Amino acid sequence: MSKKADDSSVLRHLAGTMDIGKTLEELPGLTQERLSDILARASEKIEMIVNAKAQIWVDGAARGNPGEGGAGAYMKIPGCEATGRGEFLGKTTNNVAEYRALLLGLEMASDLNIKTAEIYSDSELMIKQMTGEYRVKNENLRNLFSTAQKAAGRLESVSYRHVPREENVEADRLANMALDARGPVKL
Repeated sequence: MSKKADDSSVLRHLAGTMDIGKTLEELPGLTQERLSDILARASEKIEMIVNAKAQIWVDGAARGNPGEGGAGAYMKIPGCEATGRGEFLGKTTNNVAEYRALLLGLEMASDLNIKTAEIYSDSELMIKQMTGEYRVKNENLRNLFSTAQKAAGRLESVSYRHVPREENVEADRLANMALDARGPVKL
């Protein structure tokens, strides 16, 4: 019976079976045992990340409504360095920017094969729409809402939490950095 080829199982398999002769030749002082240990620790770290509950802070910004917009997402995973991304959106509304930030955060989680995430946003409208408390009435938001639901559905568990604007500083900073740069930014 074969195992699923996720990052962790690939590294675990490589740690025990790969031909490392060339690596050992090119890195004097490296032993097969040490390389195997490095790969095993990397596998454990990946497994820890995948199984951790990620905190994802998202924020959209529009200078004018509509106006030039940006989206920012900031992710914290226990035991790891925080990471973040921002993207320039061009002319958009604040609510569209909020959903684009959510999609950016969910994409970051997907890139790391995260299973569980808690989403934080200062957009009460978006949070209440994503939790089903509010219906999505705006035609322009329906596609983004549907796309966000599908992206969230790829994770095993997603929860949403509305936070005051003052608590969403990093995601706001990333959205504004992308706006100022008129392009993508990363932490």
